[in-house]
Amino acid sequence: MKKTILILAVLAVSLSGFAQKTHKIMDWKITKDVPLNELKVNLPLLIFGTYPEISYERILASDISIGASLGVSLKKENYPYQFMFTPHFRWFFGGNQKSMEKSGTGFFIEANGATYSRVVETYPNPGGTNVYDNQKSIFGAGLGVALGWKYLSKNNWVGEIYGGAGRNFLRNDYEGAEVYPRVGISIGKRF
Repeated sequence: MKKTILILAVLAVSLSGFAQKTHKIMDWKITKDVPLNELKVNLPLLIFGTYPEISYERILASDISIGASLGVSLKKENYPYQFMFTPHFRWFFGGNQKSMEKSGTGFFIEANGATYSRVVETYPNPGGTNVYDNQKSIFGAGLGVALGWKYLSKNNWVGEIYGGAGRNFLRNDYEGAEVYPRVGISIGKRF
């Protein structure tokens, strides 16, 4: 019994030692403890489009981060995408030494990929009436780029604005939907 309690105590101490919320990021002149994770929500899509999009981002170095966004449509008629999953890689650059003291902030270039399901209107008669009676879901996947700016407050609140697009590489029967959007004004918290 004492052996089991001792093993559990050692395991609990070991796990608490690895469960740190901060990590040292080595920069060429700066070494400090900083939070590395961000959770954000895209405000315009949530408020105006009934399309909540939530993003997670992990800071890997002072100028590099990776993350992913997931958006799901609550009503088909308000937004053409039923869902979109977008993993991304961001490279932060520019600015002076003072602005680069905050890791993962400032101007960035983003490379992203996306998988999504989109609702499209189809013609009921291939003979040529312009009446849209049918709706069809198509699946797309592609790669894209975006540009943006991220701000970090002293209390670790994050605000960002970005815009870009990507190209669908899957061939669908539907003509169109070749490009997917990557736009947003996000707000969130770094932890």
